[in-house]
Amino acid sequence: MPPRIPDDVRAAILDDIRSGVLGNRKIATKHGVSSGTVTNIARQAGVSDAFERTHTKKATEAAALDNKALRVKTARRFLNKANELLDQMDQPHLVFNFGGKDNTYEEHLLQRPPTGDLKNLLVSAATAIDKHLVLERHDVSDPATAGSLLSALLAGLQEKHGTGDA
Repeated sequence: MPPRIPDDVRAAILDDIRSGVLGNRKIATKHGVSSGTVTNIARQAGVSDAFERTHTKKATEAAALDNKALRVKTARRFLNKANELLDQMDQPHLVFNFGGKDNTYEEHLLQRPPTGDLKNLLVSAATAIDKHLVLERHDVSDPATAGSLLSALLAGLQEKHGTGDA
């Protein structure tokens, strides 16, 4: 049988348990004991909810919802940016140049962007649209969303064409 853990170490472990900052394994590693020892110390001290994960689960769910909301905003920004870039293709365009032997600045306003700039605007808009679609698909591929979408499609088809039962 291993020797009893000194009272000061037990007290430090119990302080870490009660603080709720570290998980069981991290407390065990910090104090050089097993996870089972940490659990036993918590049980002996009457701390029954020491490693309850309800709060962690709720925090994780909240973070997932926050991330989804941010993805929706970002997807909207990509789509807006794509439209701005496409609009720029038909607007007056300022071309400029630095340089020459006197290191001068020259500019000229054109009716539309030159072909190279048109290509860059189009590629940038297409990239923004692709990223928008990736973000949209990410949340549609959520199993709960996909399941409800499939259920709605099936219900619509059955309503229109019947269930196939004769």
